[in-house]
Amino acid sequence: MKLLEVENPMVLGRIEYSLPPYEPVVSFEMNDDFGSFIASGDVYFEIGDAFIHIDNISDYLATGYSDDSTYNMSDSEVIAYVEMNYGYAHTKK
Repeated sequence: MKLLEVENPMVLGRIEYSLPPYEPVVSFEMNDDFGSFIASGDVYFEIGDAFIHIDNISDYLATGYSDDSTYNMSDSEVIAYVEMNYGYAHTKK
C-alpha cells in the first residue's frame, strides 16, 4: 500500500492508494505538532503553520514565545487569549 500525504487547506488527512485497481481511501486523522491526536470535538489552535491541541497550548506558548500566562486559565480564557494574541481556535468536526 502506498501513502500519499496531501496538503490542501480544505482537507487535513492523507489518501491511501491500495494496489490496482486504485480505490483511494481518505482518512481524517489529525495530530498536532506535539504528536497529540486531535479527535472530533477537540479544540486546536492554528498559529502560523503550526497546529496545537488545547492540551498542549500552554507548553507551546511557554517554549516558543516565553509566555506562561495560560497555565492558570480556564479553557475558554485560553481560547480568547490565544485568538487575541497569537492565532485562531478551531473545533475539529
